[in-house]
Amino acid sequence: MSIQIDKQQVAKKRRIGVVGVGHMGAYHAEHYLAHENVELVGVVDIDVDKAKAIAASCNCAYFTESKDLIGKVDAVSIAVPSTAHLEVAEVFLSEGIHVLIEKPLASTVTEAEQIVELADKFNAKLLVGHQERFNSAIMELVGRIDTPKYIEAHREGQFAGRGGDVDVITDLMIHDIDLVLALIKHPVVTVSALGASVVTSHIDIVNARLEFENGSFANVTASRVSNERVRNFQVYTSGQYLKLDLLKQTIELFPTEIDIHNGGNKVTVENSINVKPNQTLKMEINHFVDILENGTPPYVTGEDGLLAVRVVQMIRETVGQN
Repeated sequence: MSIQIDKQQVAKKRRIGVVGVGHMGAYHAEHYLAHENVELVGVVDIDVDKAKAIAASCNCAYFTESKDLIGKVDAVSIAVPSTAHLEVAEVFLSEGIHVLIEKPLASTVTEAEQIVELADKFNAKLLVGHQERFNSAIMELVGRIDTPKYIEAHREGQFAGRGGDVDVITDLMIHDIDLVLALIKHPVVTVSALGASVVTSHIDIVNARLEFENGSFANVTASRVSNERVRNFQVYTSGQYLKLDLLKQTIELFPTEIDIHNGGNKVTVENSINVKPNQTLKMEINHFVDILENGTPPYVTGEDGLLAVRVVQMIRETVGQN
């Protein structure tokens, strides 16, 4: 008699830890806990009470120093403040431990470059947590268009009380900067921007225009002093434009053909595209586990994260926020 063994049941679970269990890190821990192929080994936070609380809810160990996870994990999520990204990432990357690091990759271009270099040097996999890439509307869009000619993005909301240690460019706008760079795929040649401080000592509302080497351009606005929560993203290509609501994860398609037999009037017929909303962070976590298990190329590479930080710095310098 032969016995069939379910390989899925005997597959070795990936040992993963979470460093920084504030707002985002706590969600990382929850998603790892729910993943059938992951053993959530432990969480790390300098706030011992916070670490204890999350560890208790996730039935795992807790630590106050990153080095305490060495030898215990195959990979980590890093969700500490961006100013500490390099310091924490170096602990793990230098040991060949794979890293999912929350956006932005780092708080400066130099530190972002160092993180990418460390991952390459020690052959560690690196995924940057630009989770809007996993938004179902964005993923549908990517499969439908070639290089856009123009992108208009608006990201607005109330000040949440966190993230006030950085400007709105780093806090919010970077999401859309990353999406624009991923869609246009050409070097930025010119940046113009205006911004103002309203509720913090940093820039709280900003508008930036990015011009690309291929002639495409983008107009990106971010604000954390709005009464409404807005995540609108419009993409114009040859013969059509697509209007995305990234909160609702919806897409509307508008053909923009010209009827030359009717006085040049525009033929515009709205067409809603059926998109099934997803949990973007859950998708990102699942992708990271797939990278670890199957060697899948990271959807958002270290180089992608570095490029976003470079453009953020260009905008910051333009508005005089250094």
